[in-house]
Amino acid sequence: MTPSPIASLDVGVLPTMPRVAIRVRELVAASNTSVADVVKILSLDQTMAATVLKVSNSAAFAVRGGVTSLSQAIVVMGFRTLQSVVTAACTASLHHKASASFKDQVLWDHSLAAGLAGSRIARECGYVKVEDAFLAGLMHDIGKLVLDFNRRESYAKVVERVYNEDVTFLRAEREELGFDHTAVAARIAEVWKLPAELVEAVRQHHEPAAATVDPALCAIVSLANSLCVKLCIGPERHPDLDLGQLEPAATLAITPAQLEAIGAELPELLAKEKSLFR
Repeated sequence: MTPSPIASLDVGVLPTMPRVAIRVRELVAASNTSVADVVKILSLDQTMAATVLKVSNSAAFAVRGGVTSLSQAIVVMGFRTLQSVVTAACTASLHHKASASFKDQVLWDHSLAAGLAGSRIARECGYVKVEDAFLAGLMHDIGKLVLDFNRRESYAKVVERVYNEDVTFLRAEREELGFDHTAVAARIAEVWKLPAELVEAVRQHHEPAAATVDPALCAIVSLANSLCVKLCIGPERHPDLDLGQLEPAATLAITPAQLEAIGAELPELLAKEKSLFR
């Protein structure tokens, strides 16, 4: 197998996926896995189990009487959604545990909002793998978090330039570090053994036209990121950005009116969903 071109980047220690999460993904991939098998593994990590229960009780599922057990939660969600929730919980944990310089968890807000926007855009344009759109949006900027944690002094210069010189993270990172956060995010996705389309989506979300594995997913993540930038959710803020003129909007055949509707509901949705992964 040809080595990944981003495997040798000097970015410091990359986060690993917790063993329980890895085992859940393995079980979900197997053909003979029972709900009881998954419950047994999830029960080993009470934080992960609590997150699964919280998500299963969210408005997205709206189960009458509420979900009170892990087995019921797994049945309500289904294995595919469960797998996404477990990976999302791992991503959230990194944001909440890291001693990052981004004030008031602004990067977490942006990442979660991009995931939520991605899932909404996916539904609007008929993209069936909604969970992948959520995950890719959630993880698209995780490279920034890791760089800030591992290369604190160098990355402080990047953040300072973004805020004071009105340059993009992509440009500042490439000039200060020689590579950018998309390469780091893709490497993490590889280490976590996520599907190739998710690796590509986080790697190419600033250059979606270069996607070859799943161009639609890459366009969704790119557009979700741009929507958050327009709404000023996150460190980069450009309220005058014309989303309808962006290439991903044309690729997905999504209208300005649809994007405006998604943008109108996103802040409230973000406020509700933030508590699920806290």
